[in-house]
Amino acid sequence: MSSTPSNRLKLTPSNSPFLHRSSRSPVRSRPTNFFDARLSLKRVIGTTCSSPTGFDTVQSSFAYIAGGAVVVVDVEGDHYSQRFYRARPTAVPVYSLSLQNYNTATPTSTPKANDSRNRVAPSLRDSYSYHDWSDSPTSKTWTSRERIKAATCLALSSDGRFLAVGETGYSPRVLIFNLQDSSSDIPLVSISEHNFGVKAVAWSEDGRYLSSLGAANDGFLYLWKIDTRTGAAKLFQQNRCTAYVRGMVWVGSNLVTFGVRHVKVWRVEEPPAISPIKQKFLQDNMLSTPQPQRTLPGRNILLGSLLDATFSCAAVIDESRSILCSESGDVCVLDDTNRQMKLTRVMGLDFGVSCMSLRDGALYIGSKAGQFTTLKVDALLDGSSNAVLSQTKASSGLLATGFLSDKLITIDSRRSIDIWKSDSLPGQAEPDERRIPIPGHGDAILGVQALSRPNDLEASYFTWSGSGKITLWDLDGRIKSTFDIPVEQTHPGVDSEPQNQLTVVRATKGGKQFIAGDKLGVLKTFDFATKECVSETKAHSSDCHSIAIYEDECKCLIVSSGRDRTAQLFHRNEDGIFEHLQTLEFPARVVQVVIPSEDKLLTCSLDRTLQVHDLVTKEGEPDVIAAISSRTIPLKASPTSMTVGSDDKSVYVSLLDRSVSVCDITTGRLVSSFKGTDEGGIESVVLDSLIVGQCHRRESPFLLAMSNTDKSVRLYDAQTGFFVDREWGHTESINGVTLVDDEDRTRKVVSVGSDGTLMVWSMDPPEPQGGSTSRDPSPVKDLTASSRPPLRRVLSKAELAEFQRSTPTASGRRSPPRSLRKRPSRYGLTPSTFKTPVQAAQASPNGAIAEDTPFRRTSSGSRSGSPPVSPKAKVARRPSLPALSSGNVRKRSNGNLRGFGTVNMATEQACRTLRAYRKKLASSEPISQELLAELDQELRLTAAALGDRAIRSKAMNETVLSGLLDQYSERLVSMLDEKLRLSYRDRSRSRSRDRESRRASDQDRGTPAAESRDGDSCPEDERRPRTAEAPSSPSPSSATR
Repeated sequence: MSSTPSNRLKLTPSNSPFLHRSSRSPVRSRPTNFFDARLSLKRVIGTTCSSPTGFDTVQSSFAYIAGGAVVVVDVEGDHYSQRFYRARPTAVPVYSLSLQNYNTATPTSTPKANDSRNRVAPSLRDSYSYHDWSDSPTSKTWTSRERIKAATCLALSSDGRFLAVGETGYSPRVLIFNLQDSSSDIPLVSISEHNFGVKAVAWSEDGRYLSSLGAANDGFLYLWKIDTRTGAAKLFQQNRCTAYVRGMVWVGSNLVTFGVRHVKVWRVEEPPAISPIKQKFLQDNMLSTPQPQRTLPGRNILLGSLLDATFSCAAVIDESRSILCSESGDVCVLDDTNRQMKLTRVMGLDFGVSCMSLRDGALYIGSKAGQFTTLKVDALLDGSSNAVLSQTKASSGLLATGFLSDKLITIDSRRSIDIWKSDSLPGQAEPDERRIPIPGHGDAILGVQALSRPNDLEASYFTWSGSGKITLWDLDGRIKSTFDIPVEQTHPGVDSEPQNQLTVVRATKGGKQFIAGDKLGVLKTFDFATKECVSETKAHSSDCHSIAIYEDECKCLIVSSGRDRTAQLFHRNEDGIFEHLQTLEFPARVVQVVIPSEDKLLTCSLDRTLQVHDLVTKEGEPDVIAAISSRTIPLKASPTSMTVGSDDKSVYVSLLDRSVSVCDITTGRLVSSFKGTDEGGIESVVLDSLIVGQCHRRESPFLLAMSNTDKSVRLYDAQTGFFVDREWGHTESINGVTLVDDEDRTRKVVSVGSDGTLMVWSMDPPEPQGGSTSRDPSPVKDLTASSRPPLRRVLSKAELAEFQRSTPTASGRRSPPRSLRKRPSRYGLTPSTFKTPVQAAQASPNGAIAEDTPFRRTSSGSRSGSPPVSPKAKVARRPSLPALSSGNVRKRSNGNLRGFGTVNMATEQACRTLRAYRKKLASSEPISQELLAELDQELRLTAAALGDRAIRSKAMNETVLSGLLDQYSERLVSMLDEKLRLSYRDRSRSRSRDRESRRASDQDRGTPAAESRDGDSCPEDERRPRTAEAPSSPSPSSATR
């Protein structure tokens, strides 16, 4: 029983340090006019940071998490720039993780698929040389099982050289990046010792240690020793920590963890310094006996009255003191003077503390409710009641704060980032010039759509959320305008989530009107100039899924589809009001509607069909429009998205079977189909939000799509379906992508996700071979003759049939090549049917007939010792004379290769018929005179037609043709003469025997009348042989000759 080969072997990373070439490239060869580009992340809008562990500042830079990436912002005056750091699931780090001091007696983690201990990292020297594309760290593909994990925490080293990032989910990683790179997707070190999520990471003050704390389900705290020169990591100490921890900070050489009813101090003690001679002696002994690893010691702090407190943030005062705040407003001081850890509550606030920062002796405290308070640290330590310096309240809650050299950075509950001047604070009535906003959307984004230019606000695209918030953006991440479309709630509740929300929004040209549909099926038209709802219609009984708008100088059409298996057609009249024209009903839910032109309407539904409708108008009434179904195109699977090609003649439909079908709108024919594969051609995904575009400097169109199978944005060549590129960054579902034209006539891709982030991608040309090392170029091919593939041009049988074989001369006396066909079943009905030719061939008095025929042999010698054939075998197949001989058996010709009804086919059939006719002439069955005359006429006409064809085509030699005709005509006439002679000889012999028997009977009776009758009949008997011999010399032989 054969087994299906698995593709998992191709996904296993190789541990061999030697480079190898894959035996077979999983990607097909690309055509010359192939669209080639790279998606490059240019801007990230919004953040997924919800606590101080996802935010950090150092010098003039700050970092925050955004989906699966970390954004590092460099601030210079009033301007800022972004850098991005992320790593694919299969990214190979520069340095492997050192676990040489790993103690087997201590609890260990389970090895994972992406465990850094199973990887072999390239050296520094090899990192700049080219690799095979299949072995490149950034070119390896990841499967749907290796999901992109969200970043949950980060930390910047005090010198600003390294960045540590922790992931969430099962089998997370702790990644260390080099901040000296502009942007990177290759980490220096990848740590995979945690099992279930990383809660926090923290650098020591001197940058020599990095601590990583797992979630409560993971329960481990690891301490890593970092090489400050290269960034390589080595496991130093570890211990279990099963509490619900909110964060951790370094206080001097101690590590403090805090959380739900938990404050614990971990003592990090370095081993004493050893002289070089003794160190060499100890290293020699360690080779034979491994040294056990020391456990990281820790001590819980007595909470006293704060036993039920949940500590949310901390700030370090000096090497022995720190400040901790709780969610209930407690401000505490943790003092480690004289190595006696003590936690003291010094102040209480009337709001819960979510974040705080320390600068120049002042403590800045923020809350999720928007309160912002400044405290004096010296007065706070002395227990003075005048410690409060200022109190303000911001419009939104604060989640994280931090200081640069002269600026305050805040992240609010709307996921927006503000850069405040040195003398400005959140909540103060200051003009906007006092801060630099980096806005965010605030909540989950349900869609994005490009805005046509020109428009009043010069916006590039807009986004919407379920609450009805519409935001207009430019490509620099600035908000141009914001307005709300009211969403009706049928059963509002206090604690329950809203049942109704916006599902789809489309805009007319210039963004003058916005058409929105919600989950209740209500279709609203919102005027942007007046900020009012112009019309409101109950279009569907349930969710509205798709809206399409077609607008030109004469008319404006709107089509909406819903879950109720209907599509509604609207038309805007002269007064600007949309009138309902028609309701289209379908047997299944309509997935999407598209209006490619003024006379076509396309719909695709879950019954695996694509419907083409014609938009027609009444005579004399151009505003009365109706959609008439003209064609239904079947699909292989249920559709998920649809878009029209750049030529407006083809439609691209993505299906649930992870393929894309290209159909012709006019004919309904399936033009092509391709799978939504990745760069390795191994795994395909379901595509959605299809968009066909074309760059201004390229002729080949491309297909833009997104996939929630692996949370990626993808590019394909629209003509061939080849994979171009894919990128990722969203960790939750991607709700839409759009294509936007920039002012410099370049095209940008904007993607939005449920995590509240927007990502702007540029389509850059591919890098040359000597460019960046993030994606290794393919090796240069050897162009010598020995390295090229050998020439191959194998002709098929159909091609060989077009060539003419040379015809033998007349002296050869050979028949043209022929092939034997299997006899029809009517010849094998009875055993007597196929016994006759064998017996006639053995008893024929004239052996020249069989011997003169080419490729004929008598069966007397070959079947003399053979046993009789069983009746069952005789009925199954009728033996023929050529089949009885041991040689000269030709294969059956295949008529499908030469074409049915051609001259070659007819000639082959005529040859087979003549051969069968010659074989039948060996029997004793009589032939009618009428049939002989008809055969003579047909042979003469055939010979004349062949002569005329030879003269017209001039392809056959006249001598060869005449010899061939003489050969077959003489042979056929001789066979006919012999047949007639034998038949009349047998008849004359039988009549002479009858005459002798009558004469003998008359003589015995002595009757003279008998003699007279015999005498009168003698002349007739003598004349009959002469008339019987007459047909042997008449016209058939002479006429045929």
